[in-house]
Amino acid sequence: MRITYYIKALADRMDDNKIFVHLQGKKGDRKAWMNLDHHPVGGLHPLRKLKKGQIVKDVQTVTIPPEFTPGRAGIYWGLWKGAHRLKIASKGTTKVDKEGRVVITHIRIDGVAGAKKKKKAKLPLAIASKLPAGSAIVIDGKLDDAAWQPLKWTPYWTAPDGSKRPAPRTRAKFTWDDEYLYVGVHSLDDDVWGTFTDRDSNTWEQEVIELFIDANNNLKDYLELQVTPANVVFDAKFATHRSDLKVARAWNMAGLKTGAHVDGTLNARDDVDTGWSVEMAVPFAETPGSRTPPAHGALWRVNLFRWDAPKAGRQKAAAFSPPIVGDFHALNRFGRLRFVDPAKVAPTAVSPMPAPSSVLKKKSLKPKMGAATLPAGQPAAQTPTSTP
Repeated sequence: MRITYYIKALADRMDDNKIFVHLQGKKGDRKAWMNLDHHPVGGLHPLRKLKKGQIVKDVQTVTIPPEFTPGRAGIYWGLWKGAHRLKIASKGTTKVDKEGRVVITHIRIDGVAGAKKKKKAKLPLAIASKLPAGSAIVIDGKLDDAAWQPLKWTPYWTAPDGSKRPAPRTRAKFTWDDEYLYVGVHSLDDDVWGTFTDRDSNTWEQEVIELFIDANNNLKDYLELQVTPANVVFDAKFATHRSDLKVARAWNMAGLKTGAHVDGTLNARDDVDTGWSVEMAVPFAETPGSRTPPAHGALWRVNLFRWDAPKAGRQKAAAFSPPIVGDFHALNRFGRLRFVDPAKVAPTAVSPMPAPSSVLKKKSLKPKMGAATLPAGQPAAQTPTSTP
C-alpha cells in the first residue's frame, strides 16, 4: 500500500527530531507489527532542514509481509529524539492513543485462506579468512595489497527494500588477524563527492559506506561505523536498538583505522569518475561482545550499506542484507560473518586411486588372450607394457 503524508513546518527551527511510524494490529502480537520509521521524501528531507511554512509531500510505500496476522491494524505517527517521544500539543483536536502516538487511521489486513506462507529470505553469509603469517593490510583505501587478492567478494549488494530494482554497484571483502577485522568495500560511481570534514557529522546524508556490527548476536548493543569518500568517520556505539543518538555518537572507537581512495577526482562534479573504495581495520578489543581474537568458526551479525547521491535524482542505497523495513538498524535482518582460520581447517579426505594391478585382478576386467582368430596376414597384437 502507499501512504502519503503532508508535513508542514510551524517554526523555523525544527530541531533534529525524527519521524516514527508504526503499523500495529493486536497488541503484544509481534507478527502484527511493523516499524515504518523514516526521514521524509526517501531520506532527503530531515525535519531540521524545513523552513517555517514549508509543506513537504512524503510518500511511503509499504509491503505487508505474508505472515502479518490478519485483522484490524492502526497506523500511528509521531516524533522522537534520543530516548523521548515529543508530546502532542493538540490533543483536543487530534486523536492520540495511550502511548502518545497520533492515530492516523485504521485499515483491515485480510489473510488468504489456504495460501502458502512465503519462505523467509535467507540471510547472506560472508567469510572472513584469517591473514596468512607474514601478510599485512595497509589501510589506504586502495585494496591493492597482495593479501586481498585471493579473497572472495560478496555478491553485489541489493536494494534495501528487498525488491529487484537496481542498486548502486557495491561489494565487500573481509579478513582478520589477532587484533583487527579488516573490511574492504569497492563502489562503482561516476560522480564521487562529499563535503563533510568533521568526525561524527551526519555522513549518511551524502555518500558513505556504513558497517554495522552485533558481535555477540544478542540483538542489543551494536556498532555503526561509517566512512565517506573523503575518509571522514562516523562511529557510534548503541546500547540498544536506536538508543540515544547523542550518547552513541559521543563514543569514539580507539584504534579504528580507515582509508578511502577515489578512482577519479573527489568533489569535481563536472568530470566522470570510475568509483571509490574504503578499507577499515576494526579492533576486536573495542568491539562489544567480541573475543580478542575471535575463535575459528565464530559467527557475527553484520550489515553494510552504501549511500550514493548522484548529480541528478534522489539519494540511493545498496544493502549487503536488505532490512526490508525502512530501518537500517533492523538487527534481526543483519547478515552473517563467519571467521575462518585456514590453518585450522581439516583437509578434505580423498580416496586413493586403485593401483593398475588391483584393477586387473577383477575377473570382469581381465583381457581374454587368444580367444579371437586373426584374419590371414594380420600380425598378432603385442602384449601391452602398461595398463591403459
